[in-house]
Amino acid sequence: MSGTGLFACQLAKHVFHAGKVITTVSTAKIPKLAELLGENTIDQGKTLSLPAPSVSFPNACSVIDYTKSDPRDVIEHGTIDFLFDTVGSSMELLCLMRPGSSRIVSVSTLPSGNQLQDSPLMDLPHRPTIPFPFRMGLNMLDQVRKARAYRYKTEYSYMFLVSSGENLDELTRYVEDGRLKTVVGSVVDLQDIEAVRKACGTVYSGRGGLGKLVIRVHRPE
Repeated sequence: MSGTGLFACQLAKHVFHAGKVITTVSTAKIPKLAELLGENTIDQGKTLSLPAPSVSFPNACSVIDYTKSDPRDVIEHGTIDFLFDTVGSSMELLCLMRPGSSRIVSVSTLPSGNQLQDSPLMDLPHRPTIPFPFRMGLNMLDQVRKARAYRYKTEYSYMFLVSSGENLDELTRYVEDGRLKTVVGSVVDLQDIEAVRKACGTVYSGRGGLGKLVIRVHRPE
């Protein structure tokens, strides 16, 4: 489970009060979850499978061992209410969604061309413009994903990640009142360039382990 998954599970359970959260980890990480997130976040008694690090919010919490089986073989079809897609696998998991009332939010596919044009990435002094053919192509791909989801009576949308001081302040309040725990994976010093390169390579490869990578800029005396 990545840092994204760790926060998503806690927010789903302790902030949005989801009845059941399904999350993904590899076999070796399962025993560590209760210690890191608390007994009330992850139910160690039930292990399923789902491609990491997607998280779904349907009724008790389940740990997913994604190394052993396909989620479509172990999760009852038509039972997932909400899927937060962080690896681009949402279209493969449409059969799991509850028809008529479910929703998929993805941060890992592609935005529509219109979303990209209106995003902060384009908010530059020279006001860049996405070429019309490229924008229309992205719009078409987004519509195809929405149409595929519609066939399963599920709503699909892409969420463009935007930095927000207001949101960070809200997350800080969750940390302060104990609803959200920060989980640090590895810590490296900025002065040790080789260690930084190795740590970043591990994260980039998708094998970053549990928790966030912290690069320490200054070592306290």
